[in-house]
Amino acid sequence: MLARTQARYARTVASPWGAEGWRHNKTDFTNWVKEASVHPNSKAKREFYGFLTMAFGDVDVDKDGKINALEFDFLCEKVAAMPRRFGLAPSWEAEYGGSIEKRTAARKAMFDAVDAKQGAARGWIGAAQFTDWATTHIGGKIAAIDNVKEVDFYHVSNYDEATFLKAIEIAVTNKNSKEYASLYEFLLTAFVETDATCRGEITFSEFNALVERAAAVPRTFGLAPPDGTAEERKAIFAAMDDTKSGLITFRKFLEWVVTHTAGKVEAQKAGKGYKK
Repeated sequence: MLARTQARYARTVASPWGAEGWRHNKTDFTNWVKEASVHPNSKAKREFYGFLTMAFGDVDVDKDGKINALEFDFLCEKVAAMPRRFGLAPSWEAEYGGSIEKRTAARKAMFDAVDAKQGAARGWIGAAQFTDWATTHIGGKIAAIDNVKEVDFYHVSNYDEATFLKAIEIAVTNKNSKEYASLYEFLLTAFVETDATCRGEITFSEFNALVERAAAVPRTFGLAPPDGTAEERKAIFAAMDDTKSGLITFRKFLEWVVTHTAGKVEAQKAGKGYKK
């Protein structure tokens, strides 16, 4: 059913992702990095190399092909944003206990190691040095990830009911968890795919389609009814549309989904949830 739902959206709304599933899809991202790290002549390697090199160029402030320790720190944050998108890497606050001093010191040590890898330190590194280091560093981190345990809500049919329920319960009760980051990314992706006019707000008709897309996830395990009534959907939409504009934003949709899902999780745990 999930596959049919995705196919229906693909036919009605042009994809905002093109052929680059790694930009929005947790499973595709991990597979992309793993392939790029292992197969040097692959399409993934070319794309990953391009991603890293252009990120290097973005932080190279004076555009001289060299970056210093401060720019390297910015670059690490820029590149880390991608795995963080999917809950696959901690924030720097979590990694360094919220200490900017610890972050700066750790990144300086990384920078110095890259700088001195092939000879005397120069106080700067080039794009080739960075991409070589980043490919090994990121590839090693991603290689250790177990896709079976890291639930991807975009590909929920790859998991069993117990794994899904555990992930979704953590997601809606702990906003600092990797599961919440993964859920957030899935919902944002679905919102973007549904927002055909690209304005950042959706109509009731689009909301109805978006709810169907999101509901396909629990329905995979028979944990949600086949459909809701039009009256119920309109009431939900109206409650979110507090400005009475006939439009709702992603923020309002996200808040509703988290609250709604938390209630469903509690009902399920109490033996009062829907089960086909």
